[in-house]
Amino acid sequence: MTEQEIRELVAGQAERQALASAFYRDPDIYERDIDRIYMRSWLYAGHHSEIPEVGDWFLFEFAEESVIIVRSGEDEINALLNVCRHRGSRVCVEQKGCSKLLRCRYHGWSYDLQGRLRAAAHMPDSFDRSSIGLKKIHAEVLDGLIFINFAEEPGDFSSVRDGLADCLRPYRLEDTKVAHRQSYPIAANWKLAVENYCEC
Repeated sequence: MTEQEIRELVAGQAERQALASAFYRDPDIYERDIDRIYMRSWLYAGHHSEIPEVGDWFLFEFAEESVIIVRSGEDEINALLNVCRHRGSRVCVEQKGCSKLLRCRYHGWSYDLQGRLRAAAHMPDSFDRSSIGLKKIHAEVLDGLIFINFAEEPGDFSSVRDGLADCLRPYRLEDTKVAHRQSYPIAANWKLAVENYCEC
């Protein structure tokens, strides 16, 4: 579906009425949703208790992206795209781990916990390692909850903080631990799941 066709579909949508089926079924609309909504929003990625020690990391997978969420200091958490800058291979292939360096298995390029390139095999001495590291994306922590944002210039996290702080405070989530994590993949458009949740 072209951008013009999508705009016409949106313009023809009556307020407070069920969406036309194309909003749920068309792959171009789905890709547009992911790009314009999710890739520009603050997304919950995990809890700080999942990475208690420096060097602990886990993967956050969303759409076509894989992100390494890593504790890089006692009070520092980084979110790094899980794509080696050499040949585009995944750096981390397990779902979680602990290491001082993040090492790509393809050609052995190694990155520190801030994403800086530390070792690049088979490169000339003149190669500038400082100019090429893992791409860092925005990360914030609120009461132990880790949020990430893929946008180059994300919306201010203070609006998320202000919207959630009061309702989260009584639960003291920063003092809790994740006991179990379970994913439930569904063969449906994300809007169906959200609408079903909002109606219950």
